[in-house]
Amino acid sequence: MRIMLVGGGSGGHFYPLMATAEALRAREAELGTDIRMYYIGPEIFDEPALGKLSISYVHCPAGKMRRYFSIQNFTDFFRNIYGFFVALYQLFSLYPDVVFSKGSHTSVPVVLAAFVLQIPIVIHESDAKPGRANMFARRFARYIGISYPEAAKFFEAKKTSLVGIPLRKAFYEEPNTKCLREQKIIPGDPYIMFVTGSLGAERLNNFVL
Repeated sequence: MRIMLVGGGSGGHFYPLMATAEALRAREAELGTDIRMYYIGPEIFDEPALGKLSISYVHCPAGKMRRYFSIQNFTDFFRNIYGFFVALYQLFSLYPDVVFSKGSHTSVPVVLAAFVLQIPIVIHESDAKPGRANMFARRFARYIGISYPEAAKFFEAKKTSLVGIPLRKAFYEEPNTKCLREQKIIPGDPYIMFVTGSLGAERLNNFVL
């Protein structure tokens, strides 16, 4: 079984892919098949994470379309066209059984190439309001996973499921006592943890401080 993973540019896209890969590796024996996984994108976001899960890297350029005026919007438009033909070649060469996309601009040429080659596409949306890449990919996807019920209204009901956010196994492990000491955290004492991300992170972090 061959699975192509795509989505990057930030940890919010990349690490849920790694969590999914962990779950697939854990089910290899149960499924009775070897799973070959590939991560495709302009660059490797976290090489050790790929190596740990035996995921091969496949290069494919992609351009980012910004919401503000930038000369890079012009050049990145042609980078996306070039990326589509590279993705077409890479996918045709490997011909995966499925493409699993977490969104972001890196996924656009790959999703489009997979649709042309009639390779099944599964997408996952982590936010309550989908990003532009997943809004684009929704028409090509066979299955869509969402993390929040609020996101359901953006997708076709019959192919959308509320599945939550894929989490890596490390989040379920006992905390490292050395890390607790370094952070001056005393087990048993009450603490408040703030988890922030994306554009709201800076304002929330400053408010907490």
